[in-house]
Amino acid sequence: MKSFWKNSEALSARLAASSKLLVTLDFDGTLAALAETPGQARLEPALRCVLTALAVCPGVFVFILSGRALPGLRRLVGLSGLYYGGNHGMEIKGPGFSWRDERAVKAKRLVAGIASDLKKRFQPGTGVLVENKIFSASVHYRNLKAAYERGFFSSMKALMAVRSANFYWRSGNMVFELLPHGAVHKGDAVAMLARCLEATGNIAVGDDLTDEDMFSALAGRGVTVRVGRVSGSKAGYFLSGQAEVLRLLRFVAAARDL
Repeated sequence: MKSFWKNSEALSARLAASSKLLVTLDFDGTLAALAETPGQARLEPALRCVLTALAVCPGVFVFILSGRALPGLRRLVGLSGLYYGGNHGMEIKGPGFSWRDERAVKAKRLVAGIASDLKKRFQPGTGVLVENKIFSASVHYRNLKAAYERGFFSSMKALMAVRSANFYWRSGNMVFELLPHGAVHKGDAVAMLARCLEATGNIAVGDDLTDEDMFSALAGRGVTVRVGRVSGSKAGYFLSGQAEVLRLLRFVAAARDL
């Protein structure tokens, strides 16, 4: 990966040259700093302001693509004129666009049952938070209490070792995610929306393992940026940390003469 800022002149020209630019952004750890619990995450006013400006810029489409469930993501960001992707792209809504992955829809009832079992297994007092996100489930352990660490990781290892025809587990930043086999991921989602919008240019920014899917999908045909320098990332460029995301979005706006 290269430093985004050390290559800013060439990147500015590249972003300006696209007649239709799709700007894809992860939420947690990218647009918003990682919080103790998902419910505590907040979008700072300055970021909200620049997203609003980009959304009304001719030839620019803003796509917030998150592992969160779509309704909660839309409430949290609260801006019109944007495209939103929930559950890593299994559900997408935006101006004149609405789509759901039918494979994920069919798994909804099974997800609810598994999430219910997980909540019984990992009680609130352990510091573990289980989320039923309708089409997927998450097990957050950012606040896991030391006394329960051995039991928690032992349980998760056993769960992840079980082969299933319907689901698979994936690890992220202090989270384990249960995802339906065959459902779309972030790479599929950004590629699909780019085709539908006939985007001629892409910039995608993310900080976690699931964002690597969109970096791979846009390899050679988009600007891909990882928040934090990580060995082995498929992103072409990196930012030092989440605090630089606002600067990057202002940079994109300036490249588009906003």
